[in-house]
Amino acid sequence: MSFLRGSENYVWCTTSVLGKGATGAVFQGVNKNNGEPVAVKTFNQLSHMRPHDVQMREFEVLKKVKHENIVKLLAIEEEQEGRGKVIVMELCTGGSLFNILDDPENTYGLQEQEFLLVLEHLTAGMKHLRDNNLVHRDLKPGNIMKYINEDGTTTYKLTDFGAARELQEEEQFVSLYGTEEYLHPDMYERAVLRKPVGKSFGATVDLWSIGVTLFHVATGQLPFRPYGGRRNKETMFYITTKKASGVISGTQTTENGPIEWSRDLPAHCQLSMGLRKLVTPLLAGLLEVDPHRIWSFERFFTEVQIATSTIPIHIFHMNKATSIKVSYIFIQLKYYLLIYRSF
Repeated sequence: MSFLRGSENYVWCTTSVLGKGATGAVFQGVNKNNGEPVAVKTFNQLSHMRPHDVQMREFEVLKKVKHENIVKLLAIEEEQEGRGKVIVMELCTGGSLFNILDDPENTYGLQEQEFLLVLEHLTAGMKHLRDNNLVHRDLKPGNIMKYINEDGTTTYKLTDFGAARELQEEEQFVSLYGTEEYLHPDMYERAVLRKPVGKSFGATVDLWSIGVTLFHVATGQLPFRPYGGRRNKETMFYITTKKASGVISGTQTTENGPIEWSRDLPAHCQLSMGLRKLVTPLLAGLLEVDPHRIWSFERFFTEVQIATSTIPIHIFHMNKATSIKVSYIFIQLKYYLLIYRSF
């Protein structure tokens, strides 16, 4: 049995699996003409059973987007032996953010500079999607790839647009996509609990998924964790829908036990106090079930711009003999307040 498959200009080995999903798999391959390594997404029988317009949607979305924080489309070709179309993309050798978080050294989340890089790049990619009236619908660390540039620097890129579609800010959709831990509660109710809820969904479902993803990146754990994980679905829904406004995490540590709510990032989080002051309200704004309270995309983009453009100031606390890192924006604000009070 041959493990090699190919299209006109590319060849890949089915044992070199980069990722698998419900409708297909991604393999590492090469360009036949120049040996350039690539990632090739193929589609399974389940994918081919979907309506033709749904099958074509991912191809159309990828043709429409072009941004440094979105995995680059190299080609769409027909696989040999009539197996259908394949998507050829640039290869991100750093792996997915999910695999990075799975590394023991990131058990408690990413270091501050790396977190800021993810925050900046994820937001830039999302802004490009919204500028093109696109909703991703499956945002999670597994769909954020680490690309290593020639100079050794890192660029994080959004990938997997199998669930993406065009959607204006005020438009709604009813189809269900996504990974349950990152799903907006309204979608979770229908997709996971299978309840016949007569609700439609807007582009803001991506904001909730971003909130869960950023909490995961900052802490190494999910914000909403029922005892027993996925098998305790009703409690998961209870946690996400019954939490008070401003609460960013809810954890159940014993079977049928109480929920431990928190409005703050956990103590083990590796972000400085200055950055926490900026990130915590950002998470609270994204993790709102109430459609009237959840932030708009514009506010999210603005707040991230503030968080990623602040300059850290290192202060040595003499009495406690400890180093404190605060953000320049707070120093600047305090400075202006002192001037104001002097008049």
